[in-house]
Amino acid sequence: MSRWVRYIGLLIPLFGAASPWHVLNAALLPFVGGVVYGYFTERRRGVVLAPLAALIPIGLVLVYYAAVDVARLTRFFSIFPLFVGLWAVFWLLFFTAGAVAGHLLRPRNR
Repeated sequence: MSRWVRYIGLLIPLFGAASPWHVLNAALLPFVGGVVYGYFTERRRGVVLAPLAALIPIGLVLVYYAAVDVARLTRFFSIFPLFVGLWAVFWLLFFTAGAVAGHLLRPRNR
């Protein structure tokens, strides 16, 4: 069951895309999603793969905005490429930090 529960951690950051609060969108929800992902990962390999897993919600957000208004998205990319890059880096960073924290919080069977 824990194998499927960790994928919920990938969905949690998506709720921040609808929020006007940038701290919630770029830091808090990716961190919480990473904690859920890391807590339910059985092996360290899952934590190492957390940056790759974080690319899934990033891609879903970009696909959503492209489907809604592709002209606005391309204009945003052309005007603010630094902000788009920082947003993706923050998602990767906080999701990975959350995955490490969740894996460390996981109870160990000895």
